[in-house]
Amino acid sequence: MATTLADLRAQCRAFLADSAIWPDAKLDRFINDGIRAYSNELPRRMRQVRLLSTGVQAYDLPGGHGFLRLVGVECPAGQDPPSFLRRARSWSEFYADGKTYIVQPPLDSVPAASDTAVGQLVIAREVTTGESAVVTYDAVHRLPSADTDIVTVPEAHHEAIIAFVDFRAHWERESNETHTAASSTLILSQLGENGRRAWNRWREVMRRLAPVDEWDGEPIDWGGIGL
Repeated sequence: MATTLADLRAQCRAFLADSAIWPDAKLDRFINDGIRAYSNELPRRMRQVRLLSTGVQAYDLPGGHGFLRLVGVECPAGQDPPSFLRRARSWSEFYADGKTYIVQPPLDSVPAASDTAVGQLVIAREVTTGESAVVTYDAVHRLPSADTDIVTVPEAHHEAIIAFVDFRAHWERESNETHTAASSTLILSQLGENGRRAWNRWREVMRRLAPVDEWDGEPIDWGGIGL
């Protein structure tokens, strides 16, 4: 059965030595922070079919603000063997070769608090209505907000989220004690040591779960495309 936010929260609470002091809302925030941290190293691999239109070369990148990196662009889709575009490293390379694509960042034209703009995938070849492209990309795993929301992090990797929540709980305890005048140096030292152990535990779990091979996608280097 799929794991829900309520299921994962219960798993996290069971591993906390002082589980009773953490309200659900705070644990949910820790879980989502853990999912973001996990996604930076082990993102969710996604595929999206984009319908193409004659005369249109620029298409919004998939995944919204959860988009992390572009892995590949099959265009046009449905060829046998599949036909993949190559990422151009500059605009001159883009214009010189019809089998490339390039990525443009969004325009910084609205306040960050209300910014819903995303970057665009720009295809060099001329496309026609009726064609499609399959865009493969990496994204942040789903951030659940309701008890019944499904957690997309694989169940076998939940220990990474649990380890991160444990670290965040120790970190918050230390932070709270630091701002309490009655806290002794010994208490703060012990809390700090516990926090470091929890952090190291999370890093050990992530190193063990990380794949042996390199990513076949690349982070976007905005400065390398002449913008």
